[in-house]
Amino acid sequence: MNSLPDLENLLRKYFGFEGFLDHQKDIVHRIAAGENLCVVMPTGAGKSLCYQLPAMLNDSYTLVISPLIALMADQVAALQRRNIPAAFINSSISFAEQLHAVRETENGRIKLLYVAPERLQTDFFYDFLCRNKPATLVVDEAHCISEWGHDFRPSYRRIGTIAERAGIKHICAFTATATPDVCADIAVQLKSPEMQLVAAGFRRPNLTFKVQECKGGKDAKLSAIKKLLEKKTSGAVIIYAATRQAVDELSALPGIRGYHAGMSNDERKCAQEYFMTDPAPVLAATNAFGMGIDRPDVRMVIHYQLPGSLEAYYQEAGRAGRDGESAECILLFSYADRYIQNFLIEMNNPPPAVIRSVYRTVRGLLASSTAAELEISAAELQRHIPESASDGQISAALGILEKAGAIIRKSRQTGTGKLKFIQDVDSLRVLHQEEKTQRSRFIHRMTVRYGSALKDFLPVNIDSMAEMCQLSPEQIKRVITALNNDILLWESGFSGRAIELADNNMTEAPLDDKELNFRREYEEQRLNAVIHYATTSDCRQKELIGYFGEKPDNWQCNCCDNCAGHSPEALLASGISENDIRVALRGAELFNGRIGAVKLAQILAGSRSAGIIAGNYHRNVCFGALRKLKAAKVEELIRSLIASGLLERVERGGYPCIRLSASGKAKLYEG
Repeated sequence: MNSLPDLENLLRKYFGFEGFLDHQKDIVHRIAAGENLCVVMPTGAGKSLCYQLPAMLNDSYTLVISPLIALMADQVAALQRRNIPAAFINSSISFAEQLHAVRETENGRIKLLYVAPERLQTDFFYDFLCRNKPATLVVDEAHCISEWGHDFRPSYRRIGTIAERAGIKHICAFTATATPDVCADIAVQLKSPEMQLVAAGFRRPNLTFKVQECKGGKDAKLSAIKKLLEKKTSGAVIIYAATRQAVDELSALPGIRGYHAGMSNDERKCAQEYFMTDPAPVLAATNAFGMGIDRPDVRMVIHYQLPGSLEAYYQEAGRAGRDGESAECILLFSYADRYIQNFLIEMNNPPPAVIRSVYRTVRGLLASSTAAELEISAAELQRHIPESASDGQISAALGILEKAGAIIRKSRQTGTGKLKFIQDVDSLRVLHQEEKTQRSRFIHRMTVRYGSALKDFLPVNIDSMAEMCQLSPEQIKRVITALNNDILLWESGFSGRAIELADNNMTEAPLDDKELNFRREYEEQRLNAVIHYATTSDCRQKELIGYFGEKPDNWQCNCCDNCAGHSPEALLASGISENDIRVALRGAELFNGRIGAVKLAQILAGSRSAGIIAGNYHRNVCFGALRKLKAAKVEELIRSLIASGLLERVERGGYPCIRLSASGKAKLYEG
């Protein structure tokens, strides 16, 4: 490729678009020119086109690493509809189909080949890669490479080494959620020191970001949810919650469905179909929901609880307004939410002593067994380790030990068990040959397939039985439950990942305590960034843009809660006088960071609540100074002064307090 053709003409030819979105053309040009880029663009900003269009300019093919099988198939289907030669290789297709895709690529008939990261580790595909080097290696969802990214996957860490061994020079990484620090780590892991960061597309002027402070625990938040839903008119609403329990509580409200990983496959599928087909669905979900779900008319995304990081928050909130129409992203904020996230950090980062105890326990259990593998759940393992906080902490410890090379965890086993028929097999086969019901179909096909072998316990798998009977795994489970102890006997097998030692002679796990502590501190820093976002008086979108490395300069969204309605000018327009503002500022100056916003508002409004009387605040000179205003109006005034920067938040003894800022002091004493 000696010179670049007209990119706009190529865009129209292959994609039918008349023009590029913001930043796309520059990225396409740089990739086509051979630069190694780490591109950070939010979902919906047009990341995929940035590597798909340059792929059409190369003589060879572009290899795309993608972790999601369903998305991979969808992207390839969309490209094929545009007559762009693309293919994918993953476990969802037969080996013959995989071989066909490889041969088509070798013969130059494929421009974009999508594979999962694990595929690179197979001898078959690595040999193909060495014989047929791609013009460009694209790593999608590249934050998975970095240990500091929010969705680290060990299989991604091997991509750089494999690319280096295969002699692949042109490498580009794409992600929707990565900070500059994570991008720097991505470049290191891909062994591409020349890789340049491009962060773009984070400005979403159609989205209104708001933070609504909720005091009073769960009841206050549920009340806020009800009020927010009352004004909903059309389109979809997603309510994200940090725990499954919270999702269940929300879905108990009228008109709200739930979605989380603890539900059955059928229940999750039903919830997804409801969300995609109902004209105005309201879905409460954990972060298990959203990947690959592309509904353009999401009008509101509500975060019921504080997310663990701004990466997760922006990815989830960014699912709103993909059709370009106005949408709201609302965070219900309570300082108590921090304790939930601190608990999750504690679970995901067990103390080194607990990790070492897990290793010694696994080693001891294997030593006392004749088996080479240990089939044990995290909950069972925790019973041997009383110093651990929960089975979740045990699961995290096993993951750390696997990453450290101390143990090997096998592929997840689900739906295995032993089954035997306790009625005459031949009679059952004849009786149910018409297969009129799901139970009859199961009985007939099992007796035809296995015959007299069913007289004794037979190892079976739910998925294989589902495929044979042309039923879903959930339907098979219900059939077995209905027939158990009548037609058949069923014994569930181990469900989980078996464990074996990487080296039987290793007596202690090779852990780096400094790295483990750094990881915990890093997660705490990310949580602090969320707290800062929730309490900032600056433009909320500007905060997000800067966090992801895009330079906001003096740009403001002019529509978030901090930009609209919280300036002193807006306060004056709402009926609050200049003198009212100075009275509130004077009150904050007198207390000098010793009380919070609500208490200051109560004092100024002249509240005679038990807390005010007990603290003798009713004797303060400021008490009742703004009695002429309603209590709610005084609270609004204090929040507005915080948002406009005239008051600032401080923490005293673990409690959020406020004090006069430098600009507030200037305002108080001006003139």
